[in-house]
Order: sequence, then structure tokens, then C-alpha cells
Amino acid sequence: MDAQSTFDSVVKAIDTTALIGAPIQWLLGIAAVALAAAAILPPLRRWLGHILVATSALLLAGELVLVWFHWRIYESAVVVNPQTGQVTGHIAVPLWIESEKLYVWAVVVAVMALAMRRHRNELLPGVALLLAGLVAGATVWGRPFTEPLPSFFGQYGSYLTGMASGVPAMSMTAYEGMEGARQFFYNTWYMWVHPPLLFVSYGAFTVSFVATLQMVKSRYSAYETTAYRWARLGYTPLTAGMLLGFPWAILAWQGESWWWSGKVNMSIMMWLLYTAYLHARLYLRRRGMWRLVALVAILSFLVLLLTYLATYVIPGAHSYA
Repeated sequence: MDAQSTFDSVVKAIDTTALIGAPIQWLLGIAAVALAAAAILPPLRRWLGHILVATSALLLAGELVLVWFHWRIYESAVVVNPQTGQVTGHIAVPLWIESEKLYVWAVVVAVMALAMRRHRNELLPGVALLLAGLVAGATVWGRPFTEPLPSFFGQYGSYLTGMASGVPAMSMTAYEGMEGARQFFYNTWYMWVHPPLLFVSYGAFTVSFVATLQMVKSRYSAYETTAYRWARLGYTPLTAGMLLGFPWAILAWQGESWWWSGKVNMSIMMWLLYTAYLHARLYLRRRGMWRLVALVAILSFLVLLLTYLATYVIPGAHSYA
């Protein structure tokens, strides 16, 4: 497959995704407003469950469109050695990078909200409000259907330009850069295991945060127990994801001082805070201890949000800044 035909296939996939996904993107924006309104305004609260189901259905429909889009990219986006003319491999772009991060987080929270809908209805307004924020961010900021994967397509476009230049040195440089990204980033097992584990943990911590706030507001111990169970659920994939990411970081960022990255250090801080929260809860029966436990739980979630935002604002090996 030459550079021009590859380019045409990729552009066709982008255009088709925008055509199908743009209406979903607009509907999700409307759903985010409706979800927030139903969560905040008591008269609309009786519609919250229906709006949640509709929002979740839209999110899942959009995710299916993105799955198709990534499959088309995998079929079209290949890396060719300019010296031999042989295809060295297809590029398997993960479903949870760049403009699709917030979208995946929203999908996870929506599924968890649906799972808890029948048992913890009193927590739904808070979870729905945070979900509305995630959906709004995914559609207004991320725009996964209309402006998909800007970094990947920027890099792959540069590769295609270099291959089409006809200059051996340019072609080889473009090939080496793209092949390195294919092997050590897009196609590596790490990118297909580490981020999903983290997003599952983020979803569980979101529900735990809402339950903690409800506990502080009502001082009802059942909410604290709910917060603990969801935090415990999130802690396991968070720990596993970070441990699995460590050996990959050593290999992929060899020669770089990646351990000084702001995102990496904030991730460790987040893990330590959630570890402290789970351990502090062992002493919950001590006088006034519930206040400290609640404070650590709230602080942990705020650091989680800052850790996510650090990807975009703090330069480093683990950053888009």
C-alpha cells in the first residue's frame, strides 16, 4: 500500500466517523445539560434515572463507533520499511488515549452508575453530576468524533509525508520514528492494559467520592461503608496498573529522567493517599477519626483530578504539555 492510498483510506475513516459521530456528540452535550439539571433541581429528580439510561446508551453507541474507527485505522495505518518495501506492521491505536480519555472515563462511570441505580438511589444525583461534567468535557474539550487523535494523526501524517518525499534520508527518518512509536507505544501490551485499569479505578473512586460527601453531609455511617467499598474496588486496579506500567516505563523511556515527570510523581502521591485512606479506616472507631478519614478520602480524589490534568499542563515524559 503506497502513501497516497493509505492517506485516502485514513481520511475516509475520519470523515465517516465524523459523519456518524457528530450527531452523537451533539446529543451527548444536550444529555450532559439534562443530566446536570436533573441532578441539581429536585423537581426534575424523578427523571434522573431515565436521563442516566439515555446518556449511557448514547455513550455506548458512541464507543461502538470509535471501536469501528480504530479498527479501520488498524487496517489502513501500516508502517513500511523504505529500504525493503516490506510492511513491518499495522498500528493498533488504543481506545483510551488523547481525545478519547475523558470519553472512556465517562463510559466507566455511566456503567457503574447503572449498576448502583437500584441500590443507592440517594447517591445518584452526585454521581450523575460528576458524569455530566465528564460527558461535557469529553464532547466539548475532547471531541473524539470530530477531532480524533490529533497527536497520532500529526505523527502519522509526518511519516506519510516523509515516505512520499522520495528522499532516502527523510524516508528512513520518518520510518524509524513511526516504527518506534508503533512498537513501544501504540502496539505495546502496556497501552492495552495499564490505562483501562486506571480508568476502572477512576470510575470507582468517583463513586467513592460522592458517597464520602454524602456521609459528611448526613453523618450516616452507611455512606462511609459504601465509600470504602468503592475505594477498595478502585485501589486494586490502580495498584495493578501502576505496577504493570513500571517495567514498560524503563524500556520505553530509556535514557530519559522519566521518574521526575510531574504526572508520574502525582500518580504515586495519589496512590499513597488512597493507601493512607484505606489504612486510616482501620481506626475508624476512634473518637473523631471519621473526620480525618473523610478528609483523606476527599483529598485523594482531588489529587486524582490534578493527576489527570497534569498530563496536559505539566511537561514531562508522561505528558502532552
